[in-house]
Amino acid sequence: MEVKVHLFDSKGSDKSLDLSEVALEKVKENQLLWIKVLRREREEIEKALSALGLKQIPLKSILNDSERPRIDIFKDYYRFFIVSVKTNSKGQIEKVPIDFLVGKNYVITIHEGEVGYFKEFSELEKGETHIGELDAESFVATLLDLHIVSYFCALEDIEKKVDELDAKVFETEMETDEFLVEMVALRKTVTKLRRWIMPHRDVFYTLSRPDFQQVAESDSAETFRMLSQHFESAVEAIESSRDTVLGLFDLYATKSAQTMNIFIQRLTFITVIIGSLSVIAGILGMNYEVDFIFKSPFGFWVTLGGMILIAGGLTLMAKRKRWI
Repeated sequence: MEVKVHLFDSKGSDKSLDLSEVALEKVKENQLLWIKVLRREREEIEKALSALGLKQIPLKSILNDSERPRIDIFKDYYRFFIVSVKTNSKGQIEKVPIDFLVGKNYVITIHEGEVGYFKEFSELEKGETHIGELDAESFVATLLDLHIVSYFCALEDIEKKVDELDAKVFETEMETDEFLVEMVALRKTVTKLRRWIMPHRDVFYTLSRPDFQQVAESDSAETFRMLSQHFESAVEAIESSRDTVLGLFDLYATKSAQTMNIFIQRLTFITVIIGSLSVIAGILGMNYEVDFIFKSPFGFWVTLGGMILIAGGLTLMAKRKRWI
């Protein structure tokens, strides 16, 4: 089905309708009509609009799913466009463009396919519900809150990947190229989220303004003000996540510096041992003879054994001092 219709009735049973059964004049005060258009195509959108008898709809803007989030206010309804997010099967974050047309006792949403949180909301509210008691604005506020939650869910995925990368940095010797590829991917994802969510400020501020008549006359004015604060919390969380991702580079740089320090320390110790043994070899190579070494059949082995003992002693001392 390209169009799904739900009728919520606070004094009866909620039910699904066929688009041909929809008549706006039959929707009562205790009812709320939700029409979901699952294809962003002119024909499907016009069917839904004609069923409600709506005219002068900005179809050109609705068909454009790449525009900036915005809100347009008309005489009997208002229309706004938002961009939600979802995580695909490959773990990548994708945009979910959604249009809303909101009027008295009805809400129309236009998007490609089912929206994840719309479907979860519908399944959660199966059977007889009290949604019919809500006006259209209160119902829209609920969906917009779930829209914000979609960004928090995306942030959870990012934080999980950051934790995994943290563990890899500490537990394994990561190649610089491998680390940079993963870090750049995370940074791009956070930048996308920030770029997608920031333009929504105009939508949320307009909806929460006291001069926005449709909201001001409903019971949801305070809800939209709280929703605006929830939006700001999401923006702050994304900014914080951005700093966390950038902090990964400092962590990797610190780990690399520590690894280099350990390498230099060990190299220096090896140099000390080789230098010490070279001094002994140099002394024995001077132009004089020591009977118990040069005239003994075991002189070479005695010298070699002595050097090994010296090297071993220095190594034990270094381990006790935690130099190596």
